[in-house]
Amino acid sequence: MDDDIIAAGAGAGLTVTKLPAMTHMRINALILAAGAGTRLRPLTEHVPKCLVPIAGRPLLEYWLDALARIGVRSIWVNSHAHPEQMRALLARINARVASVCLHELYEPELLGSAGTIARNPDIVHGADAVIVIYADNLSTLDLGAMRTFHQAHAAPFTMALFHAPNPRACGIAELGAGQRIVAFTEKPPQPRGDWANAGVYFVRAQMYREIAALRAFDMGFDVIPRLVGRMHGYLHTGYHRDIGTPAAYALAQAEAPALLRRWGQDSAGRRRAVFFDRDGTLIEHVHYLDDPAGVSLVDDCGVALRRLRDAGFVLVVVTNQTAVGKGLLDEATLTRIHRRMFDLLADQDVCIDALYYCPVAAEGTDRTRIEHPDRKPGPGMLLRAAAELNLCLARSYMVGDMISDVLAGEHAGCRASLLLRSTAEAGAANSGSRYAPLSDLGEAVDWILADTAVADALLTTSGED
Repeated sequence: MDDDIIAAGAGAGLTVTKLPAMTHMRINALILAAGAGTRLRPLTEHVPKCLVPIAGRPLLEYWLDALARIGVRSIWVNSHAHPEQMRALLARINARVASVCLHELYEPELLGSAGTIARNPDIVHGADAVIVIYADNLSTLDLGAMRTFHQAHAAPFTMALFHAPNPRACGIAELGAGQRIVAFTEKPPQPRGDWANAGVYFVRAQMYREIAALRAFDMGFDVIPRLVGRMHGYLHTGYHRDIGTPAAYALAQAEAPALLRRWGQDSAGRRRAVFFDRDGTLIEHVHYLDDPAGVSLVDDCGVALRRLRDAGFVLVVVTNQTAVGKGLLDEATLTRIHRRMFDLLADQDVCIDALYYCPVAAEGTDRTRIEHPDRKPGPGMLLRAAAELNLCLARSYMVGDMISDVLAGEHAGCRASLLLRSTAEAGAANSGSRYAPLSDLGEAVDWILADTAVADALLTTSGED
């Protein structure tokens, strides 16, 4: 792809742990990130191309965020240069993001974009489709909208397309009725248009297997031309830049602040988050829940969390787990409970960015007293999340159904803490507090989005970040 592509427009005590469109499409992801980055030297002499920082965060993390926004849980990333850095990043994310599983595919010798698929046909196992992403682009591509488009037509392959300023350096598609791709040429000397391959594909399971069986090397030259007539193009009219050269990378860095504001981040790349209690907030309250079969999401949980995702919020669960401290629940069972919760959320196209739990048992019954820095109302879990996930607490929110939850948010410095009407804690803690309880999770999301709109408007007026 072109080097310069842009299209303007449309602690102690703390544990981290028109085919009929399918109503839920199970998606796995393959991120192609093994490029040697020779054009980006000297920067890539010490870091993989996909890990070069954009506003303080590795480029790859922006794609991981995009996949999380549509509920993708199983993600494979290939590696080649400086693989130890890739392994370290994936290990850190796997340790804190229990709802997502990242796998490294190390390539001692580069296999090519199609060769990686050929070597890894089992990536499609258990999925209806695979989304393939080239990691060397910074993009505002809406994967959710692209998935909806892909589900709506019968073709087994959907390619994201963007307007390329230099079509000769790209793979160019020609479109027919219904955005069906009727011709495709990689780096044409005489382009017949400028709709270029953006390096993101939705591939139905059988088509993924078919591509793997070709045992080809490059998608653009060896595979995609064979799929003409069986592909549709999804038209992306927003920002899209390949950061393949020092000049392009410098432009991406200069353009990043505007993109970060669009994603709800500040100029340092710090993100806003919503912290959630678990029981009585995201899942129905069960006293000392000890069986994954007893996990049930609260009404409209997925809808509420998707709205926050769409608004650019990071989603973090912070939960006290007294049962572990009392020996009533082992951590292996707790992991299975959380896995069940994540599975139910994934069925509603939602991923949680991180989950933190404190197993320290309560000493008393006063939920307003900090007994341990990590146990709510202590702020420790929120503070650690902010440090590890690069969050701006002053632009973040806490939601829970007990006074200890909202106080934890206050003690951490969140912009606001919201109390839900509690089915687990009747009367005492709620009625005596200064917090007017909201009726449910949906109402809390309404409040947060309205407050965020006001805050963003004030920032725009003042010119501050």
